[in-house]
Amino acid sequence: MTKKTAKAGLFAAVFAASIGTTMILPATAQAGTSCAGGTGSGRCVETTNEVVGEEVVESVPLQNPSSQAATLTCSFSQTISKSIDTSVSVEASVTGQIFGAVSATASVGVSQSVSQSASQTTSAGGTVDLAPGQSVVCQRIYSYVQANVHQYDYSGTGTSNVKDYTTTVPSSLGVRIIDG
Repeated sequence: MTKKTAKAGLFAAVFAASIGTTMILPATAQAGTSCAGGTGSGRCVETTNEVVGEEVVESVPLQNPSSQAATLTCSFSQTISKSIDTSVSVEASVTGQIFGAVSATASVGVSQSVSQSASQTTSAGGTVDLAPGQSVVCQRIYSYVQANVHQYDYSGTGTSNVKDYTTTVPSSLGVRIIDG
Protein backbone atom coordinates (compact mmCIF):
# COMPACT_ATOMS: atom_id res chain seq x y z
CA MET A 1 0.00 0.00 0.00
CA THR A 2 1.46 3.35 -0.97
CA LYS A 3 1.58 6.34 1.33
CA LYS A 4 -1.01 8.11 -0.83
CA THR A 5 -3.40 5.13 -0.67
CA ALA A 6 -2.94 4.82 3.10
CA LYS A 7 -3.64 8.52 3.55
CA ALA A 8 -6.76 8.31 1.38
CA GLY A 9 -8.00 5.27 3.34
CA LEU A 10 -7.40 7.04 6.65
CA PHE A 11 -9.15 10.19 5.39
CA ALA A 12 -12.12 8.09 4.22
CA ALA A 13 -12.37 6.37 7.62
CA VAL A 14 -12.20 9.65 9.52
CA PHE A 15 -14.62 11.33 7.11
CA ALA A 16 -17.09 8.43 7.36
CA ALA A 17 -16.90 8.51 11.14
CA SER A 18 -17.51 12.26 11.12
CA ILE A 19 -20.46 12.04 8.77
CA GLY A 20 -21.98 9.25 10.86
CA THR A 21 -22.18 11.83 13.68
CA THR A 22 -20.96 9.48 16.42
CA MET A 23 -17.48 8.13 16.99
CA ILE A 24 -16.69 5.69 19.80
CA LEU A 25 -13.11 5.01 20.87
CA PRO A 26 -11.90 1.81 22.59
CA ALA A 27 -12.96 1.04 26.17
CA THR A 28 -10.56 1.59 29.05
CA ALA A 29 -9.67 -1.37 31.24
CA GLN A 30 -10.13 0.52 34.50
CA ALA A 31 -13.23 0.44 36.66
CA GLY A 32 -14.27 3.18 39.07
CA THR A 33 -16.10 2.72 42.36
CA SER A 34 -17.77 5.30 44.57
CA CYS A 35 -19.45 4.33 47.86
CA ALA A 36 -21.44 6.58 50.20
CA GLY A 37 -22.37 5.56 53.69
CA GLY A 38 -20.69 4.05 56.71
CA THR A 39 -19.04 0.75 57.48
CA GLY A 40 -22.41 -0.88 58.24
CA SER A 41 -24.52 0.30 55.32
CA GLY A 42 -24.58 2.55 52.27
CA ARG A 43 -24.73 2.69 48.48
CA CYS A 44 -22.06 1.95 45.89
CA VAL A 45 -21.79 2.54 42.16
CA GLU A 46 -19.21 0.79 40.03
CA THR A 47 -18.48 1.96 36.49
CA THR A 48 -16.94 -0.33 33.86
CA ASN A 49 -16.34 -0.43 30.12
CA GLU A 50 -15.77 3.31 29.84
CA VAL A 51 -15.59 4.52 26.25
CA VAL A 52 -14.89 8.01 24.95
CA GLY A 53 -17.23 9.13 22.20
CA GLU A 54 -18.04 12.21 20.22
CA GLU A 55 -21.14 13.36 18.43
CA VAL A 56 -21.75 16.08 15.87
CA VAL A 57 -24.55 18.19 17.36
CA GLU A 58 -24.73 20.92 14.69
CA SER A 59 -23.23 21.35 11.21
CA VAL A 60 -22.92 24.47 9.09
CA PRO A 61 -21.75 24.02 5.48
CA LEU A 62 -19.78 26.92 3.97
CA GLN A 63 -19.27 27.20 0.22
CA ASN A 64 -17.66 29.82 -1.98
CA PRO A 65 -19.46 29.66 -5.34
CA SER A 66 -17.86 32.89 -6.61
CA SER A 67 -14.81 33.29 -8.83
CA GLN A 68 -13.04 35.29 -6.09
CA ALA A 69 -11.55 34.17 -2.77
CA ALA A 70 -13.92 34.77 0.14
CA THR A 71 -13.77 34.88 3.93
CA LEU A 72 -16.76 33.19 5.57
CA THR A 73 -17.74 32.76 9.23
CA CYS A 74 -18.80 29.59 11.02
CA SER A 75 -22.05 30.91 12.53
CA PHE A 76 -24.03 28.59 14.79
CA SER A 77 -27.61 29.05 15.92
CA GLN A 78 -28.15 27.06 19.12
CA THR A 79 -27.09 26.98 22.74
CA ILE A 80 -26.10 23.41 23.54
CA SER A 81 -26.22 22.06 27.10
CA LYS A 82 -25.42 18.50 28.16
CA SER A 83 -25.41 16.92 31.62
CA ILE A 84 -24.96 13.45 33.10
CA ASP A 85 -27.55 11.15 31.59
CA THR A 86 -28.53 7.64 32.69
CA SER A 87 -30.67 4.98 31.04
CA VAL A 88 -32.78 4.70 34.23
CA SER A 89 -34.00 7.29 36.72
CA VAL A 90 -31.55 7.83 39.59
CA GLU A 91 -31.40 10.12 42.62
CA ALA A 92 -29.23 13.25 42.51
CA SER A 93 -26.85 11.78 45.09
CA VAL A 94 -26.27 8.78 42.81
CA THR A 95 -25.49 11.11 39.90
CA GLY A 96 -22.71 12.61 42.05
CA GLN A 97 -21.36 9.13 42.80
CA ILE A 98 -21.40 8.25 39.09
CA PHE A 99 -19.45 11.42 38.31
CA GLY A 100 -16.90 10.58 41.01
CA ALA A 101 -16.40 7.03 39.74
CA VAL A 102 -16.08 8.03 36.06
CA SER A 103 -13.82 11.04 36.72
CA ALA A 104 -11.43 8.84 38.73
CA THR A 105 -10.77 6.52 35.79
CA ALA A 106 -11.68 8.31 32.54
CA SER A 107 -8.92 8.96 30.02
CA VAL A 108 -10.32 12.47 29.38
CA GLY A 109 -11.57 15.23 31.66
CA VAL A 110 -15.28 15.06 32.47
CA SER A 111 -17.84 17.50 33.90
CA GLN A 112 -21.24 17.13 35.50
CA SER A 113 -22.55 19.48 32.79
CA VAL A 114 -21.27 21.48 29.83
CA SER A 115 -22.88 24.36 27.97
CA GLN A 116 -21.91 26.51 24.99
CA SER A 117 -23.85 29.39 23.47
CA ALA A 118 -24.09 29.99 19.73
CA SER A 119 -21.89 33.10 20.03
CA GLN A 120 -19.20 31.21 22.00
CA THR A 121 -19.14 28.56 19.31
CA THR A 122 -19.02 31.10 16.48
CA SER A 123 -16.02 32.73 18.18
CA ALA A 124 -14.33 29.33 18.53
CA GLY A 125 -14.99 28.43 14.88
CA GLY A 126 -13.85 31.81 13.59
CA THR A 127 -13.54 32.71 9.96
CA VAL A 128 -12.39 30.59 7.04
CA ASP A 129 -10.70 31.76 3.85
CA LEU A 130 -12.09 29.80 0.90
CA ALA A 131 -10.76 29.71 -2.64
CA PRO A 132 -13.25 29.88 -5.52
CA GLY A 133 -15.39 26.72 -5.56
CA GLN A 134 -14.01 25.50 -2.22
CA SER A 135 -16.31 24.29 0.57
CA VAL A 136 -15.95 23.23 4.21
CA VAL A 137 -18.27 22.12 7.00
CA CYS A 138 -18.11 23.67 10.47
CA GLN A 139 -19.14 21.12 13.09
CA ARG A 140 -20.02 21.48 16.78
CA ILE A 141 -18.71 18.46 18.62
CA TYR A 142 -19.96 17.01 21.92
CA SER A 143 -17.41 14.70 23.59
CA TYR A 144 -18.46 12.34 26.36
CA VAL A 145 -17.66 9.18 28.30
CA GLN A 146 -20.13 6.29 28.29
CA ALA A 147 -19.96 3.58 30.95
CA ASN A 148 -21.87 0.66 32.39
CA VAL A 149 -23.02 1.24 35.98
CA HIS A 150 -23.58 -1.41 38.64
CA GLN A 151 -25.39 0.18 41.62
CA TYR A 152 -26.26 -1.52 44.90
CA ASP A 153 -27.07 -0.86 48.54
CA TYR A 154 -25.04 -2.74 51.14
CA SER A 155 -25.65 -3.60 54.78
CA GLY A 156 -24.58 -6.17 57.33
CA THR A 157 -26.96 -8.66 55.74
CA GLY A 158 -25.62 -8.31 52.16
CA THR A 159 -26.56 -6.29 49.10
CA SER A 160 -29.95 -5.18 47.83
CA ASN A 161 -31.59 -2.79 45.35
CA VAL A 162 -29.19 -3.88 42.61
CA LYS A 163 -29.45 -1.91 39.34
CA ASP A 164 -27.42 -2.24 36.15
CA TYR A 165 -27.65 0.56 33.59
CA THR A 166 -25.61 2.85 31.35
CA THR A 167 -24.55 6.44 31.80
CA THR A 168 -23.17 9.24 29.63
CA VAL A 169 -20.93 11.82 31.33
CA PRO A 170 -20.07 15.04 29.42
CA SER A 171 -16.49 15.87 28.58
CA SER A 172 -16.55 18.98 26.35
CA LEU A 173 -18.17 20.94 23.54
CA GLY A 174 -16.06 22.27 20.71
CA VAL A 175 -15.74 23.10 17.01
CA ARG A 176 -13.91 21.50 14.11
CA ILE A 177 -13.77 22.32 10.42
CA ILE A 178 -13.63 19.54 7.83
CA ASP A 179 -13.41 19.57 4.05
CA GLY A 180 -16.83 19.77 2.46
